[in-house]
Amino acid sequence: MPHSRSEYQARLLFYGDDFTGASDNAAQYARHGLSTRLFFSLPEPTVLAQAARECDVVGVAGTARSLDAPRMKAELLPVLTAFAALKVPLVQYKCCSTFDSAPHTGSLGHAIALMRQVWPGCFVPVHAAAPEFGRYTVFGHHFARAGQQVYRLDRHPVMSVHPVTPMQDAELSVVLNEQGFTPAHHVDLRQLDQYALKHIDLAKELSRYDSAVFDGYTQQHTVSTASLLCQLSQHKQVCAMAAQGLAHGLGQYWRESGSISGKPPLQQLGATDRLLVLSGSCSELSAKQIALARQAGFLCLRLTPQLLFDEGHSGFEQVLLQTLAALRNGQSVVVFTAEGPQDQHAQMLREWTANWASGQLAQRIGHLFASIASQAFRGTALTRLVVAGGDSSSFTMRDLGAQALQCKASHFEQNAHFASLVSDDVQIHGKEVLLKGGQVGAEDIYQLALRGFGQ
Repeated sequence: MPHSRSEYQARLLFYGDDFTGASDNAAQYARHGLSTRLFFSLPEPTVLAQAARECDVVGVAGTARSLDAPRMKAELLPVLTAFAALKVPLVQYKCCSTFDSAPHTGSLGHAIALMRQVWPGCFVPVHAAAPEFGRYTVFGHHFARAGQQVYRLDRHPVMSVHPVTPMQDAELSVVLNEQGFTPAHHVDLRQLDQYALKHIDLAKELSRYDSAVFDGYTQQHTVSTASLLCQLSQHKQVCAMAAQGLAHGLGQYWRESGSISGKPPLQQLGATDRLLVLSGSCSELSAKQIALARQAGFLCLRLTPQLLFDEGHSGFEQVLLQTLAALRNGQSVVVFTAEGPQDQHAQMLREWTANWASGQLAQRIGHLFASIASQAFRGTALTRLVVAGGDSSSFTMRDLGAQALQCKASHFEQNAHFASLVSDDVQIHGKEVLLKGGQVGAEDIYQLALRGFGQ
């Protein structure tokens, strides 16, 4: 029986489990010319419905990646329920392309259970690959690039020792099984290649299952997967557990199939005269990015664990005053919490917050970052902001008072996606922001954000 079609323009709705990943996902759709709007929290039903009438893709960014199961349900279930009311046949839960999750924090298995609660008969594809970004799934096992090397996920130098969700297995089915979900099927590279050559009717085979893990090593694999999911969505609800690679694949498939009119937007970003970077990431790459920014003349200031635990501490006021003074003088600033996973301050934070609820530290960092950003936008000529760290960026944006973002320009080689903020606050509205994960970008990404690109 055909799946009932939505009355809305929207082709797809998605929830992003952190703000950096959600903005990346939105940019992948927008690069192909799809009108895309990303909200920073679930809007009123009338606002969501209006966005679905006006846009091809509508997303809601959240904080589920840093939450335990009860708080994840409280955040995610209202979003999924609101999505269901719009009857859009394609829904995506945007997960990280390194699939970092655990039964106790950001459980992807629990997210799938919630989708099944809202859409009991849905088909659940699992697609973690993002080949353009060096994320590959090969015969069910996931791999991720670090520098120029590609590692199996459980041997990745960062993800295998992640401070919250260390990846202990590379097989996606095993990771999900530990989180309460067992995929019913696996679509490997050979099948995707044969499907692309029209040698097999893979959609017919998939219709016998309620879920499947999809391999992905090339962009063509993601386009083939997108084609299959679009076919399936004509007959049943599709609720994908997928990284940004699927968004890129869907956009390319829709454009190549002739269902997107007009040209893709030009990817150009002008230079700015000063930049504020707020880094809550403790990755090794983030440390290198901070170090290179320091060499380039950025003022680099640390938020110590003491300041994070006590906002009234005089040291926080000092950091804020130094930041504002530098920005007023045209100097760019990085405010950071750690310089790499071995930073003694990062280790101290982990020890001090060992008994905190999941996401509490990220929320604390985001609150202080929002305070700095708000005063910088109001008290200086700052127009462009970078927030690094998937978890802390989510709370930063919400505390800043931004309601949504509109994609502006992307530098795809560095996976850097710049957007304009949408806010009722005139001091925030229209300001530019890059939300960047800890594993994103080259070492000079902050200089790139300052000088612009594609001009």
